[in-house]
Amino acid sequence: MPTILIVDDHRVTRLGLAEMLTDAGYDVVTAGTFQEARRILRESPPDLLISDVRLGSFNGIQLVISAPNRLPAIVITGHADAVLEAEARRSGADYLVKPFNPEELLGLIRQKLASAPAAQAVPRRWRRKEVAGLSADVEGQNARIVDISYGGVRFEIRAAGEALPETFQLRFPNDMSLQADLVWQSTLSDDVSVCGAAVWPEEASARQWFGLVDTVT
Repeated sequence: MPTILIVDDHRVTRLGLAEMLTDAGYDVVTAGTFQEARRILRESPPDLLISDVRLGSFNGIQLVISAPNRLPAIVITGHADAVLEAEARRSGADYLVKPFNPEELLGLIRQKLASAPAAQAVPRRWRRKEVAGLSADVEGQNARIVDISYGGVRFEIRAAGEALPETFQLRFPNDMSLQADLVWQSTLSDDVSVCGAAVWPEEASARQWFGLVDTVT
């Protein structure tokens, strides 16, 4: 049977969903934090992801975007929000508002799993796009942005052989600021490093960041 990962920081909700889906015949894995869910997605990718919108200082849409492989996803929330719904659907996830009828969720799961093979193809928005003339501040230093995607960025920075911190802020001239996690860092020359990072747009900057990615051809 397909494996479903349920991510919710509310234990009762998490266990309730797990019981319902187990009774429906699915194999279920659960995670209570964003970090735990990322580890599972990396080490044992499920067939479908169900995540609450609110995950501490992160959110379920960021989890969908940062998944190593594209997979069917459903984002659930207790509050209707047109902006979040648009961002969820833009990331390829369905958006479900609680409370919902169990049959509504089960029907959506069947629909997502049935269309999974087609959904595995990487759509255009997930491909990294090369940019020119874009820079950002990283730890007080100017970084030249090489390419961007919804969930990541590659940049060059004068690091003089020093490793960047695991987590930092990317600050752009238009006052947009993104939290970033360093994924890799490689030496390009004696004093320049090229780095890849996953980015986590907060609600206030997500629309701006996605809009920037969309405008790059």
